[in-house]
Amino acid sequence: MARRLIASAPHVVEVEEFTPHAVGPNEVRVQTEFASGKHGTAQMLFDKVNFKGQDFEQEGRFFKPASDGDGWGAFTAPMLLGTTGVGVVEEAGSSVANVAVGDRVVGLMKIASENVVESDRVWPLGSADPLESLCLEPAYVSIHAVREGGIRFGDTVAVFGLGAIGLIAVQMAFRSGASRVIAVDPLQNRRRWAASHGADAVLDPARDDVPQRVHDLTDGLGADVTIEASGSYDALESAIKSTRMRGRISAAGFYQGEARSVWFGREFHHNRLEIVVPHGCGWGHEPRDYPRWDEHRAYSVMVEMLQSQRYDLSGLIDPLVRVEEAPDVWKRIENDPGTVIKYGVEF
Repeated sequence: MARRLIASAPHVVEVEEFTPHAVGPNEVRVQTEFASGKHGTAQMLFDKVNFKGQDFEQEGRFFKPASDGDGWGAFTAPMLLGTTGVGVVEEAGSSVANVAVGDRVVGLMKIASENVVESDRVWPLGSADPLESLCLEPAYVSIHAVREGGIRFGDTVAVFGLGAIGLIAVQMAFRSGASRVIAVDPLQNRRRWAASHGADAVLDPARDDVPQRVHDLTDGLGADVTIEASGSYDALESAIKSTRMRGRISAAGFYQGEARSVWFGREFHHNRLEIVVPHGCGWGHEPRDYPRWDEHRAYSVMVEMLQSQRYDLSGLIDPLVRVEEAPDVWKRIENDPGTVIKYGVEF
């Protein structure tokens, strides 16, 4: 019997046995070796603060009061956890051409001992490090946060929120030719990773006057581009204050509830700032430079760069545990987040 990690109720994470479905013509069955998930997004989806009592009008793309019940705010069990996996193809459908039985692959999978997925959701692992490859899905958000943030060679960049998305964005900004990268987060383990993977300065918002420090580090100008990846309104306000006149904020955070600490009548208005929500945040839309860039191209480019070691994501998977230990890691995530960067599960 296969096993997978689920949320059986909000904030209740368990391992359950399940029977994978049969492989279709365009699907593959992968025996999973390693898997991971974005715990920050999952935590927010447990409570669905933004969606309670609301339905999403698909055609017009706006929320309106739900006609009955909780609308999108209802939690449905089991909620499957996980975004990325590495494993070996055990079975391939009759129409599959991009991978074959026996291939080691990375792709968009759940934290499950077996994954049956569409073949266009997996790529040959090749020479890519399997643990670094578990960062593929959050890297999809990071790459768009950087690209749509408009970072150019020589820019100064400040990244707020050093979860997986923010940390990968630090590495991407560094590799993109930013002259200075400033990383901001209250957790020491994440600041330490950023400092060893491209950040020129790391700031602790619990101790530092972050906007003042960013201006000091940029000769008084402020950052050309800020990437806000924490989903905190306080961090968004700090990012706005830290951005130079006519600069851009790439707001990749998933903000919960009403905004109560953001003052749009201050720096945002007087410095004529631009805020963009990059592709990869939300659903049902294409990148700003579609059709030249689409979902498959972005994932394929990231896999190619991991294979060629163009990015260094070593140590980002921390901790790595057996699947039986994963529920205990979730307790650490919620009660002692300073001991976790991005959890990985080994089967």
